[in-house]
Amino acid sequence: MMSSSVEKRKISPMLPVVALLTGTRTITDTGVRMIYPLLPVFARGVNVEVGAIVSVLTLMQLLGLVSPFMGRVSEQRGRKFTMLLGLLLYVAGMVSVFILPDFTGLALALLFGALGRTALGPAMQAYIGDKVPYQRRGLYLGMVELAWSGAFLFGVPAMTWLLATYNWQTPFLALALLAGLSFLLVWFRVERDAPVAQHGALLPALRAAVSGPMALAGLCLGFSISAANQLVSVVFGTWIEASFGIQLAALAVAAAVIGLSELGGEGIVTFFADKFGKRRLVLLGVSGNILACLILPLTGVNLNLALVGLFFFYLTFELSVVASIPLATELSPNARAMYMTVLMTAVTLGRALLTPVAPLLFASGLLANCLVAIGLNLVAIFVVRRYITVK
Repeated sequence: MMSSSVEKRKISPMLPVVALLTGTRTITDTGVRMIYPLLPVFARGVNVEVGAIVSVLTLMQLLGLVSPFMGRVSEQRGRKFTMLLGLLLYVAGMVSVFILPDFTGLALALLFGALGRTALGPAMQAYIGDKVPYQRRGLYLGMVELAWSGAFLFGVPAMTWLLATYNWQTPFLALALLAGLSFLLVWFRVERDAPVAQHGALLPALRAAVSGPMALAGLCLGFSISAANQLVSVVFGTWIEASFGIQLAALAVAAAVIGLSELGGEGIVTFFADKFGKRRLVLLGVSGNILACLILPLTGVNLNLALVGLFFFYLTFELSVVASIPLATELSPNARAMYMTVLMTAVTLGRALLTPVAPLLFASGLLANCLVAIGLNLVAIFVVRRYITVK
């Protein structure tokens, strides 16, 4: 009883910090999540075709490949320093649309914003991994991951209102001000941490981060589940239109369903991962996603059934991916920040490599996409069961 109460006293001061980090992530995630539904509006604002902005979005994804460099900064200069650096880059990006109120400014905003998020996210995860015992990490990291769905459910509507009320630049101003406030709060409220780097160069640090079989299995897990999700995410809008006709209202409802399913998956991890076990919850999520892939192609006969199928698909994906984050913080604990950024690279590669494959498979129907997604999920289950022993 004594040790339990001492542990609670040690952990409880982290709650205000985690709340601050969750709010910060909600702000920065809003910046990327608002682009997709508001893409035509931003394109009109800078007088370009939608395709021009889509090309920038592709570059945004590829920026995830530089995350190991940010991980090296985090190991050498500390997690707090890297979080502050990420917020500075993010603010610089948001301000770009006022310095250059054209396509160049918008592109800089998106790219610098993405670079800032690349520095910020893994540094936050590593910071919590350093400060919180593994037995409680699911709760705290799950809370931070609530920012992803919170940005979609609350941040995007707020930015849409600002855009409709004023102009296309206003959301960027709001995000710059909020991120600037977060910078100050992180500066004063987050405890400074000591650098943990043990290797002088990037390549030795990378080798140290991924040297064990569990670490490599975690990268394979991240790649596989993100690739499986991308195979459906790229084509689900086209599938809905092909099955039920072009219904903007149906696509809007589908977006809301996805947001709620993401919130549900994050909530399950937040409240149950530490009790149920992170590894077990990952396996449950991936297994559920396989079942969702089997069911989803059969729901194309009715819109309501299709929405239920999408809810189940994204709920199980979010459950598996969010549960994998606290699990990953213990797969290479001596190079935690570097490993989390390498994991981000694996996730980015999974999305980037399977994005062009998804439309090719869809030419044979959604079932083809779902069958390949099932294969990738089976790979994920195999590596977790075979190589990951952390519970």
